[in-house]
Amino acid sequence: MFQVSRCPKCPIRGTVGQQKRKEIIMYQLEKYHGKATRHECPNCHDKHSFTLYVGEDGQPLDPTCGRCDHESSCGYHYTPTQYFQDNPTDKTMTRNFVPKMQMINKPPKPLCKMPQGIVTESASYNSTFVEFLRGLFPQKMVIPRLGSLYGLGATKDKDVIFWQIDINGKVRSGKIMKYGEDGHRIKDGYKVNWVHARLKKEGKLPDDWELTQCLFGEHLLNLSMNKNKVVALVESEKSALIGAACYPNFVWLATGGKSQLSIDKMKVLSGRTVIMFPDVDGFKEWEEAAEKFTFCKVTVSDILEKNATDEERANKIDIADWLIKQLQEGYPTPEPTEEYQWLFGIKPKTDLELMIEEHLIVQHLIDELGLVPDD
Repeated sequence: MFQVSRCPKCPIRGTVGQQKRKEIIMYQLEKYHGKATRHECPNCHDKHSFTLYVGEDGQPLDPTCGRCDHESSCGYHYTPTQYFQDNPTDKTMTRNFVPKMQMINKPPKPLCKMPQGIVTESASYNSTFVEFLRGLFPQKMVIPRLGSLYGLGATKDKDVIFWQIDINGKVRSGKIMKYGEDGHRIKDGYKVNWVHARLKKEGKLPDDWELTQCLFGEHLLNLSMNKNKVVALVESEKSALIGAACYPNFVWLATGGKSQLSIDKMKVLSGRTVIMFPDVDGFKEWEEAAEKFTFCKVTVSDILEKNATDEERANKIDIADWLIKQLQEGYPTPEPTEEYQWLFGIKPKTDLELMIEEHLIVQHLIDELGLVPDD
C-alpha cells in the first residue's frame, strides 16, 4: 500500500506521482475578441457583460464561473477556486486547477504596444466630457493643462479617449467612453470601447494583438516635477482628471475599475507615497488590497466612508462627485499649503475665524452685540 499525500502543486488528494502525470490546465478570464466572447451574466442577466474563465484549450470551466463587467451595479465574480471549493466532486477537478500566478515556467508574452504618434493624432478637446470639464473649471489654463498632461483625445462622435501610457512612455491603448453633458457616462446602448479593438476590426492590427493595461496617467510618474509628489489613486479616469484640476500638487492616477488593483500593475508605485480614494462602495475591497502593497507607503482615504449620506451611498458616489459637491458649495480653490485639509473635507478657515483664534475678544464682541457674519 502506498501512502496518500497531497500534491504540493494542486488542491487534490492523491499520490504526488499520480498528480504529476495528470494534465495541468491554467484558467484565466477569456480575452476579448468581439461580442461572441462576452456572455449573459447569471446575476444581472445583461446579455453581453459576462467574461468566462476558460482553460488553455479555450473551453469554459462552467457557465457560472466568471466575472461581470458591471463591477458597481452587479459585482458578480465567481472564481475557479470558489467553484472547486463548492464542487469538490466535479469531474473537472481531475484537470487539476492551477491559478495563473503559479504557472511560473510559462514565458511571458511580448508586450503589445501602439505607435507613439497615435496619441498626438487623436489629441482633441472636442468631446462632450471636456465640455463638461470646461463648465466646472472656467479658468483658461485648466483644460489645456489636463489635455497636455494626460493626452486627452476625442472621436468624431465626441467620445473622449483616455490613453493608457506606461511609465516607459509606451502606449498600451486608448479607452473610448461616451459622456453626457452632465458629466455622467452614458451606459444605455453604449459600452466601453478600445482603440486597439477598432484597429483590429479595421485590419490595422494583427488578430493576436493583446492589451496589457497600465494605470491611467502612469507616464506622469517619470516627469521630474512629479518625482517627490504624493500619488492620488482613484478608480475612474474622470476622477483622476477632476482631482488633477483641483489639486495639481498631487499626481492623479486611475486604475480603470474597482477590481483593477493587481500587484503587477501597482509595482510602478514602488517607493512612492500613495493615497487611495476608493468609490464609496469599494472602501473595504481597497483597504484589503492595500495591505498587499508593501512596496509603497499607502493610505486608504475614508473620506467617503465617513461622510457619504445614505442617498450618496445608494448612488455609489466617487471622489469626483465629492469634489464637484465641494465646488458647487463654494469652497475656494485651495492654496498648495491647504490642499491636504481641503482634500480631506476640512474647509479652509475664513479671515474672521483666523482673527477669532488670534484675538478672543473678537468672538466676545460678536456674542455681546449679536453680530451676524456677512457671507
